[in-house]
Amino acid sequence: MGKRKRPSEVPRALHSELSEYASLLRALSSKDTTDVVQTISQKRRKRLEESIPLTQVAGESAQEQPKNPEKKQRDIWTRWPMLVTDIQLPEFALHQELETLMHQCLRSTSDPSDDDSIPEDDSASCLPHLAESASNLLSSVLALIAHHTPTRGQSLQDRLNPLGWHAVLDMVASCGLVDATEISNVKARMEAIYGPYDSPAVARLETRAVGRSRVATALEEGDDLLLDFKRPGTRRPAKYVAEEDVDSDDLDS
Repeated sequence: MGKRKRPSEVPRALHSELSEYASLLRALSSKDTTDVVQTISQKRRKRLEESIPLTQVAGESAQEQPKNPEKKQRDIWTRWPMLVTDIQLPEFALHQELETLMHQCLRSTSDPSDDDSIPEDDSASCLPHLAESASNLLSSVLALIAHHTPTRGQSLQDRLNPLGWHAVLDMVASCGLVDATEISNVKARMEAIYGPYDSPAVARLETRAVGRSRVATALEEGDDLLLDFKRPGTRRPAKYVAEEDVDSDDLDS
C-alpha cells in the first residue's frame, strides 16, 4: 500500500495574495447583491422561469442536478462577522448623497423659471444637521436589527435566518422611530420591486398614535388638577369657650 501524498504547503506570499483575492471576490459579491438594477432583472427572470411549463423545467433541472447534492456550496458563503477588508466602501459619503437628494427635492418643488429660488447658503447651512439626523436614524435602525431575534423553532435556537425588508419595516414601526407616512412611502417602493406585502406596520403606528394621544390627554388633566387650588369651605368654626366662663362645679360633676 503506497504512502499518501502529503499536500504541498502554500508559500506565505502566495497565501497572502490568495487571501486578498478572496476578500476582493467577497466585496464584489456584496456589491453585486446591493445592485438594484440586477435585483430587479433577477426578479423578472425568476417570474419568467415560473411561467415556463413544469415539464420543461423538470427536464432541465434533472440534467443540471449536481452529482453530490449533500455537498454544500461554501464558495458563496459570507464570513460573519465580516472583516474590514471584506466591507465595500461607498463611492460617495452620506452627506454627499443627501446633498444630491436635497437639491433634487428643492428643484422639484420650486419654480423652474426662477433661478434664485434655491438659495445655496441655506442649503449648505442645513446640510450638516440633515446628515446628522439621517445618521442617527440609520444608527437606531441598525441597532434594532442587531438586537432583534426572529422567531424560529426550538431546534433552531442557535441559528439565525436572514431578515427580509418586511421584517425590518415591522420592527421600525413597532418601535415608533418613524411615522406612518414614511412607512407607507418605503412600503410602496419596496412592493414595486419585490411584490405586494400585507404589512401591519401602518396599523401599528396608528394604534400607537391613538394610545399616545390618550395618555397625553390624561396627563394634561392630571396636571390641571394639581394646579387647581380649591378655596376653603364657608363653614364657621365652633365657638371657643374661655376658661373663666366654665364653672368649676360643672367640671366636678
